[in-house]
Amino acid sequence: MNNNIRNISFEKTNFSHLNLKNDKDIKVAIYDIIEENTFNLLGSETKEYDLDVLFKENILTISVNSSSTKDNLKTISVNIGSLIKILKEYIILCNSYYESIKSAPIQKVEALDMGRRSLHDDASHDLINKLKAYIEMDFTTARGFITLFSIVQRKSLLGENVFI
Repeated sequence: MNNNIRNISFEKTNFSHLNLKNDKDIKVAIYDIIEENTFNLLGSETKEYDLDVLFKENILTISVNSSSTKDNLKTISVNIGSLIKILKEYIILCNSYYESIKSAPIQKVEALDMGRRSLHDDASHDLINKLKAYIEMDFTTARGFITLFSIVQRKSLLGENVFI
């Protein structure tokens, strides 16, 4: 781990219904990424980054900025339609998993947990593949981003419009 990501923020216009600074789940997910990450912008000598994230329709835009100078190093936009589909399935499976913990047989809980982890892994691999032309990122970092994105997606499914 080289812990190159120093800060992650979201474009403010993207989250009119969400107070990101006070959202505990989002803060924890961001903290986890910052504490343990391998992330390098390909072709850049700068090795400490601040990231600004924007979701718009099916496009994920990440502005990679120098942590020290605040200069924009690269803005990356990728279609994440397939990733959003996986995240929606993941959220449904997570909800089933959390409900099953209350009363279902252990075999059902274990099966749901295995499915949940598998979808999380699939989404992580998908994210790495979508960004590999621009960013070198390890699997653990990708999993952290998928956790963060699934929290944001879940909140949007609950009626908080985060994907404009």
